[in-house]
Amino acid sequence: MLINSIHKPNFLLSKIIGLKHFSYASLLFSHIPQPNDYAFNVMIRGLTTTWLKYSLALDFYYRMKFLGLKPSNFTYPFLFIACGNLYALNHGRVAHSSVFKVGLDSDDHTYHSLITMYARCGELSCARKVFDEITERDLVSWNSMISGYSKMGYAGDAVGLFQEMRGLGFEPDEMTLVSGLGACGDLGDLSLGRWVEGFVVENKMELNSYLGSALIDMYGKCGDLVAARRVFDSMAKKDVVTWNAMITGQVVLSLNLILLFLLDMIL
Repeated sequence: MLINSIHKPNFLLSKIIGLKHFSYASLLFSHIPQPNDYAFNVMIRGLTTTWLKYSLALDFYYRMKFLGLKPSNFTYPFLFIACGNLYALNHGRVAHSSVFKVGLDSDDHTYHSLITMYARCGELSCARKVFDEITERDLVSWNSMISGYSKMGYAGDAVGLFQEMRGLGFEPDEMTLVSGLGACGDLGDLSLGRWVEGFVVENKMELNSYLGSALIDMYGKCGDLVAARRVFDSMAKKDVVTWNAMITGQVVLSLNLILLFLLDMIL
């Protein structure tokens, strides 16, 4: 293309990102005399989803604004993902206010990323406010909110939202089930945990390390080590996470039994 003077840097840039070659893409971007919003959006997307260079994605966003280019619905979803991974709440809040200024407050893709950003930063009230404002929720928005509740220790809210999602006819995926199982374990909700395992079996879902470990962990926290061992033995491939989940369940149960024994002695 260079030899034949075919000047299509934006086209080439997007293809190079697909090849996951960061240094080559950066070099090509630096040779664009006047990069437009498309070029910046391509780089921000690549930095966020392909190369996981979140700080650099934030830098590109501010460079874009400094040059007078307007971020769009192709910019903000990836920017909020970067802010969430950096726990950069202040940058995320400023960008959120910019969303309203450019008229993207009705873009659901932007809202999904906003929920994830606020949830990862521990601002669950803000995440829930954004969630409630979405006109048409999809599985991504439900997962973002349920996962946020579960990871921040709001197990009751996570389970409640999980049940609400089911009641509205949304079919959970692997991410939903793992978040739901984590909340079930924290609450000791064995019945819902068993329903999740039944759903996995009924839908012939692969019991991989991610899902299998979540099931083992849930059963361990609920004190049902027989079921935990059954799931463990049924898994074709076990990794360190799977073994740790099984060992932790046995240790926790043993400690609980020792504590009960000591309490009986004292009383």
